[in-house]
Amino acid sequence: MAQQIVVVGLGNYSIDELPMGVYRKLQSVDTVYARTLEHPVINELKDINWKSFDSVYEKHDDFINVYTEIVDTLIEKAETEDVIYAVPGDPSVAETTTQLLLEKFPNVKILGGKSFLDDMFRAVNIDPNDGFTLLDGTNLSETTLNVRTNTIITQVYDQLVASDIKVTLMERYPDEHEVMIVSNARLGEADVITCPLYEMDHHAELSNLTSLFVPKILEEHQMYNDFQYLEHTIDTLVSEDGCPWDKVQTHDSLKRYILEEAFELIEAIDEEDIDHMVEELGDILLQVMLHASIGKKEGFFDVREVVQELTSKMIRRHPHVFSDQEANDIEDLNRIWQSEKIKEGKVEREKLEKIFADYFLKLYDKTKLEGLGEDGLKEFINKGDLTI
Repeated sequence: MAQQIVVVGLGNYSIDELPMGVYRKLQSVDTVYARTLEHPVINELKDINWKSFDSVYEKHDDFINVYTEIVDTLIEKAETEDVIYAVPGDPSVAETTTQLLLEKFPNVKILGGKSFLDDMFRAVNIDPNDGFTLLDGTNLSETTLNVRTNTIITQVYDQLVASDIKVTLMERYPDEHEVMIVSNARLGEADVITCPLYEMDHHAELSNLTSLFVPKILEEHQMYNDFQYLEHTIDTLVSEDGCPWDKVQTHDSLKRYILEEAFELIEAIDEEDIDHMVEELGDILLQVMLHASIGKKEGFFDVREVVQELTSKMIRRHPHVFSDQEANDIEDLNRIWQSEKIKEGKVEREKLEKIFADYFLKLYDKTKLEGLGEDGLKEFINKGDLTI
């Protein structure tokens, strides 16, 4: 019969901060399992028989497999005995093994332990009421970052983890953005190194007691690569207090511009000019954003609905990527695509857009081949013979 697993927090730093109830629980058993022995409290409690999982870290290339093995081992032990499992800090804060245990085992108790967050806030001198995001450095992705709030990143164990964190952060933050490496935060004290983001993995003072503080971006120009900031910018232009031209546009009045911008993108592609491509792709995105902003102003839809519809469609129509269907060749892909369209209720219709596209590309090639300028192209079209 399954017993109980008690997850106890060792606090943030020293034995002085260890609650008496936690101390008594640790003393009540023959063996205490510890995620790691690298903690000041463990160094001081030498009379306890600690059994650590430090060796598990050497067996795996990623942390989720480390945590999974630890949890599976604890659950196996709990089949025959009550288990005391010690982790740094507060078991409920930034501790993946606790969350996995709660998901997998029916009888888990959480006991005490001071979180590192209080000392972290003091070390970097911020008020948590100002808002912050707490992220795990071993499982960081660009999609989890929010440059509008302060961010605390935990588990900055070593240079390798720090390098991965740096690369991810530099996707959203300027290279020179100032960050703070905080180690050994305790009792109002901490070892703090302030440096540019691009240097954060150059410092040797990294350990399992190290976290990273990333201040929110304050300069507007540093927000220019942020999608929400783009949405806000276009909404401002289209608003009643916005640009005289933008605010009077309609879906109908904008139709020609999507064609113009598509033509300019084709030119940039043919020129193999990457900078020009970036500019023209931005102009096409502008058309999407303008239509979405007009839709929002009129109360019909906004850009999130556009993004949601696109994402949903791509996942539905690619079950060979996002589900368990197989596609071995183009015929399979076409079959899957058409099958999903039928499920969506799409009906076959005349593909006028394909005819227009074919004709436009032929006309485009002719203008390039014959070196037609504006006047030459107008003359060709005005002749009325559109056979190419």
